[in-house]
Amino acid sequence: MRYLKQLAAGVLATSISLAAAAQTLVVGDQSYNARAVMEAAGVLDDLPYTLEWKQFTAGSPVAEALNVGSLDLGLLGDAPPLFLGALGAPIKVVAVSRQNLEGVAILARKDSDIHSLADLKGKRAAIWKGSWSQQLLFSALDKAGVPRDALELRYLSALDASHALDGGSVDVIATWEPYVTQQERQGARVLATAEGIIPAQSFVVANAKAVQDKRAQIADFLQRLKKARQWTLSDPAHTEAYADAWAKRTRADGDIARAWFARARTDLAPLNAQVITDAQKTVDFFAGIGLIKGYPAASLFDTSFSAALQDSTVTQH
Repeated sequence: MRYLKQLAAGVLATSISLAAAAQTLVVGDQSYNARAVMEAAGVLDDLPYTLEWKQFTAGSPVAEALNVGSLDLGLLGDAPPLFLGALGAPIKVVAVSRQNLEGVAILARKDSDIHSLADLKGKRAAIWKGSWSQQLLFSALDKAGVPRDALELRYLSALDASHALDGGSVDVIATWEPYVTQQERQGARVLATAEGIIPAQSFVVANAKAVQDKRAQIADFLQRLKKARQWTLSDPAHTEAYADAWAKRTRADGDIARAWFARARTDLAPLNAQVITDAQKTVDFFAGIGLIKGYPAASLFDTSFSAALQDSTVTQH
């Protein structure tokens, strides 16, 4: 406990004025992921401002809430904010969340005759349009020299796709965690992962007005989230504590959560040129299939918060 109190006490690197401290920072989380890790790490003690959480089950409603200004900050995958960026939405990407890309994968049923991407011709695949799922499947097919129209596509949410694979109504799915871990444990065969194929980035995104009016709070929140992520990486027991806290909040399978978080090794990082280059690849992909208009992705990024995430590490014990 003393370690956690020291961690929380030392987290503030940005001075917050009395006026700023009186404000509320409204953060959009997905299924308690960020809240669970921050609470488990003890980094929310003695907040100098009010933190209001709003929970969502997917990235698109987080992006829309940021767009209309009902959130100051949101945590989500890259596609929804990049889609809004094409429309000139008042949002800015302020940090990137990194994870092991093995958690974004193309999976075939364990009892199928599919052993490689070349075996997908004539098969039924479930994907979610405008997401990592579609980008991974199409990009992997391109890399393997398999025509995209060689498959019968069904557009299903990640949860429905997982059920469809279980029930046999599709032969293959392209999905993300926790469905990858769940399916692997049931014997599903991994045909490809996002590694080396698509960026599959996650972003911390701010409403443009919040960037202007709540800069100190945003910088402080990013520092605390970074501390929490570093805490989980410093000790496997910390990762398990985070997984258990998340599973309790969401009523999910604790074993699945532990395996998922141990593999993911999620961290928070400042923006750099590679992040923006990778974002442009994603914009170009979705523009190429006609879902958005192409635009310079760099216009969506605000690198001014990167300094808040530099040298923010936790000593390992």
